[in-house]
Amino acid sequence: MNKINDILSLAFNRLFVTLILISVFSCGSVAATYIIEAPGNQESHINNTLNEYEDKIEELLGIIYDDTVRVVVAADMVSFSKALGSEFPDWGAAAAIKARKLIVIKSPSHFRVGKSLEELLGHELGHIILDDASGGRWLPRWFEEGFCQIVSGEWRINQDLLITRAVWGSGLIPLTALEGVNRFGGAKASLAYSQSYLAISSLVKEFGTRFFHDFFEYYRDSGNFYESFFKSTGYEYTEWLGIWQSKTVERYRFVLYVFDPQVLFPLIAVLFIILYLIKRYITRRKLRQWQIEERIRGDEQGYSAWD
Repeated sequence: MNKINDILSLAFNRLFVTLILISVFSCGSVAATYIIEAPGNQESHINNTLNEYEDKIEELLGIIYDDTVRVVVAADMVSFSKALGSEFPDWGAAAAIKARKLIVIKSPSHFRVGKSLEELLGHELGHIILDDASGGRWLPRWFEEGFCQIVSGEWRINQDLLITRAVWGSGLIPLTALEGVNRFGGAKASLAYSQSYLAISSLVKEFGTRFFHDFFEYYRDSGNFYESFFKSTGYEYTEWLGIWQSKTVERYRFVLYVFDPQVLFPLIAVLFIILYLIKRYITRRKLRQWQIEERIRGDEQGYSAWD
């Protein structure tokens, strides 16, 4: 009887371990599938890059993405336009067509896009998975673009300078106006993307990356963006937009202005002129003092006891 119990116990343990392993491997195999069209032998690198970004985005959003995405890296404008099948701004380097689960990218090896292939892949994959996280619901354009730049790590120092010049010049673009970014010119679009990055960065700084988990969980349940934003931040949407813009203007007005090369070099020139004038004034004053001292010594000699 004991032998039978031992056999049954061993069989049960093995079955239990097998089920656990099946469960683990099944969970581990849940991942997106990428159909890649690219010049050269880049498919393997692109697939690995997409998988790395997929893991990062899933962790940020608290979801699992297991759909099939087609990725086209175009070596010329004909291939790019053919894959995209729609009008696209001249300054654009890549696009994500959510409804078609399609990413189309201008190859940085063939176009001067100012970004690496890896950055473009991460950015556009962010758009695709964000659409899944929201259940296909609307998200503000600044929210999407800011999140995708956080994912891909596209920030450059020249964007700080761009924000600075805007603060001291024409002013920041209201975040609500960024819905029409595809109709902007290149310079205005760059400012719009920079503001989007800073806006999402400020949310992460204040609430941590847990903000994304909470927000999308609320949004999928309620379908109401503004209510979900309030629940996950404690701010009314328009209230937060105003606070963010005021703080950003204050920060960039007093901190980064002097680091703009277009301002710094003229300031240096002015500083050298001021220093030259100060030095000349000190020299002339010293010379005048010497002349006075020499005149006094001369007068003293004229009345000496030896004369």
